[in-house]
Amino acid sequence: MMGNKHTYPNGSVSVTVVIPMRNSQTTLLDCLQSIAVQRYPIKEILVVDNVSVDSSREIVRAFAKKCTIPITILRQTEDKGVAASYNRGIKDAKTPFVVLMTSDVSLPTSFELGRLVKPLLDDLKIGATYSTSVLPQFVWDKYNFWEKYFAARMVENYSSLMVLKFDCVRRDAFLSVGGFDEDNFGGDNSIGGEDADLTNRLRHHWRIVRTDARCYHLHYKAEDYSLLQMMQSKKMYARSMGRFLRKDPLQDIKASIIFLVKPILAATGFIPGIGWILLLLFAFVYTPKMYVSSATLGDSRIVLIPILNIFFVYYESWWIAEGFFSYKSKRK
Repeated sequence: MMGNKHTYPNGSVSVTVVIPMRNSQTTLLDCLQSIAVQRYPIKEILVVDNVSVDSSREIVRAFAKKCTIPITILRQTEDKGVAASYNRGIKDAKTPFVVLMTSDVSLPTSFELGRLVKPLLDDLKIGATYSTSVLPQFVWDKYNFWEKYFAARMVENYSSLMVLKFDCVRRDAFLSVGGFDEDNFGGDNSIGGEDADLTNRLRHHWRIVRTDARCYHLHYKAEDYSLLQMMQSKKMYARSMGRFLRKDPLQDIKASIIFLVKPILAATGFIPGIGWILLLLFAFVYTPKMYVSSATLGDSRIVLIPILNIFFVYYESWWIAEGFFSYKSKRK
């Protein structure tokens, strides 16, 4: 690679960072600041805006004025979701390596980008790398009641998968498999799963490796997070599970089994006796963190949690089924 215009004397290859955003004002600045201090060469940051109606674009423009890294906003005319945003950003990228990073993520140290890219420099057979993401306790502590409930099972739960929070792809590898599937993932941004789909297709031709890189998943940092927003998020995740189960459940049998727990539990709920007992047990043990945190235990809304846990068993099962049956078999 020596002599390439993107290569530095120490062997580093500059990268493009692509960030999709949609009304991301509560976390966007944290995200951009953590990128700007990375001790690895970044040629450009491409922020793909999905018709934000908050101050997201203004935040990007203000930060760009004082940032030494060139930042460009690519504006979509409609919200096509994460898959379409990454496709557009990677298509426009001018470097051989592209970092995929969501706007609700920040990097805990200035060395994370270097850790993420290193395997791609060392092995030409590696097509993508991924990091470990986590929702730290100190971030969860700042959430309001409903967001605490939504994220109760995520706190300090380390996830090491290619989930597009902070990953890196070899641009030619990404393009060689056709990029993200926009037919089945994204659209109105109410369905995900594009990460698992891309991972599965890349693995047929390239190696994908875990790195020592880490990132913090911030989710949403404002006091106005509501029960309705939580329902919308759970709908998106559930539809994504259904799409995953329909397209290729054997690619990750463990994940498939986990995704089927709630539909199975929902079905057993119609069985008098043991089914009802299982549902009641689930209602009280599913979100234990809500019962051990003084911030939530002292809130009168805590009495709703067991009821909501049962409600979401059926709500999510419905949307898992919808995601499963609405799959369009257009792409091989």
